[in-house]
Amino acid sequence: MKMITAIKKFAASVAVVMMALVYTGCTNLDESPYTFIDPNMFYKTEGDINAALNNAYRTFRNMATSSRNYVAPLEILTDQGEANYRKETQNHYRNTWSDMENINNTFSDLWNKGYATINNANIVLGRVDAIDMDEKKKEWVKGQALFLRAYVYYHLVRIYGGCPMPLTYTDGLEGLKVPREEAATVWAQIFQDLKDAAAKLPVRGTAGYDVWRVSSGACYALLGEAYLYKATISSEDNFGANKEELQLSKDYSEMVIKQNVYSLMPDYNDNWYWFNQNAKNNQESVFELQFFNGDGGNSGMAIDFGPYGGMKKDGNIVAGAYYCRYGVSTDHYNTYDKNDDRLKTFLTQFTDKKDVEWIFDFDEDGTVGGEYWKRVDNGEAMDIEGRGYACSTLFNLKYFDPWADVSLYNSLPAPNYPLLRYSEVLLNYAEAANLLKAGDGLDELNAVHTRAGLTALPAMDQKTMDEAILQERSWEFVGECKAYYDQLRKGVLGERAEKAAYRNYSIYKKNIEMQPGTANSRLKVFCCYPMTHKPTKSWLWKIPSGDMSSNSLLEQNPENVSAPLTYSWN
Repeated sequence: MKMITAIKKFAASVAVVMMALVYTGCTNLDESPYTFIDPNMFYKTEGDINAALNNAYRTFRNMATSSRNYVAPLEILTDQGEANYRKETQNHYRNTWSDMENINNTFSDLWNKGYATINNANIVLGRVDAIDMDEKKKEWVKGQALFLRAYVYYHLVRIYGGCPMPLTYTDGLEGLKVPREEAATVWAQIFQDLKDAAAKLPVRGTAGYDVWRVSSGACYALLGEAYLYKATISSEDNFGANKEELQLSKDYSEMVIKQNVYSLMPDYNDNWYWFNQNAKNNQESVFELQFFNGDGGNSGMAIDFGPYGGMKKDGNIVAGAYYCRYGVSTDHYNTYDKNDDRLKTFLTQFTDKKDVEWIFDFDEDGTVGGEYWKRVDNGEAMDIEGRGYACSTLFNLKYFDPWADVSLYNSLPAPNYPLLRYSEVLLNYAEAANLLKAGDGLDELNAVHTRAGLTALPAMDQKTMDEAILQERSWEFVGECKAYYDQLRKGVLGERAEKAAYRNYSIYKKNIEMQPGTANSRLKVFCCYPMTHKPTKSWLWKIPSGDMSSNSLLEQNPENVSAPLTYSWN
């Protein structure tokens, strides 16, 4: 669906805001509106504006957790993630950076759903002043809408660079074609929105304010992250990054720390629903997206990350129809210290709902030629949907739901999705502090490191500590849509992605079959074509083709220049 179409849809339909359920698919510019209710007759009460705000939260959640089209593809573009098997749409499985300049191989879901969220946030900001309600609550509403708008632009500017930047809602079908703004203008608006939001919002835990809502701490945390990203992505040499932006990053992260309302969970794994039924909105959560077991509220993350054929926990069937389209790479798993508590989030053995036991073969002796899941009883490889494709990735337990009632919610898992955790605030602070003054931030780094059950790191030189922080982030946030952005801004994405992709390609080339004589039955499936683009820090994705054709004011991003490939992909 085109951006213009999405905006028109939301402008035309008050029912969308009232029910928060109408936005479900694509449409076209000739489609009749869903309702003829005059919007000016709707936004009259506090309940009306809260419904509009909830709709902004909902569309933002749809954007940020578009697992098959955003989160998982970003993970598998790094060395941390891996596509599990070839399925219907090739460009969803692009872990080798092939055909990346194709205008159809872009993150259209991010663009479409992002602009739907921006328009919803602008509706709230444009309508709330006319509502008769408590002024403090009115400021809270504005602050939340500003944060959501800023967060969308933060996603968009990192993927596309400069982008259209509407700051008012659409009223009718006029003025829908909007030109791109320079990236610097978008960044300035992000920072301003977040600062304005922080001034309007309470500290988390304030009486009368829901703990799951955006708080001032979330605004400061995102400011700390955004200033750090901009400083490092803008400099080829991380140690020459903009000092003013680094100082702002450090200062805003410190504001979160000084609020004294957040702390690390004593056990890392208690952050996740699989291990802890009370994991949602815990003391480490700065901002997370809310899900529930029911239509319209369930999370699709487990479906794409979970094991095919279902599984059991403690003898009980786990709800959810899982398809294991993506997983954690063996390369990443092997970087952990064996005493690291975070290893527990990776599933290496399980019993499925038919009581078949499965174990992941790490190929530690090098005799088989590829990592894959096999039956414990007879050693047979897991065959995906009877197609001869082995299941060859580890699973990430962060998004599995063992608590849902299987008989009622078999395909509706509900783990929340974390966007900002306190551990990231500490690591953001540590990175900015060290880049400003060698060795500063070690205590914050060690707080995260030792929480995982590891021995505290000693004092290091600036470069070694910078590398240690990046490594800590990779261990801490796997599957949380952080690795791609971290590796891109630090200038290591291309080298790491190519090394990991070539390793898998080499296993694939061995042509070890799980079913001799069966087409496509290799233990390791090479899900994409040979790598053709090796990203540099200046990499930007193409604007979706539908938006280019419907908005004549847009200019497409230029072709990316690939860094030299290290390996021969023949």
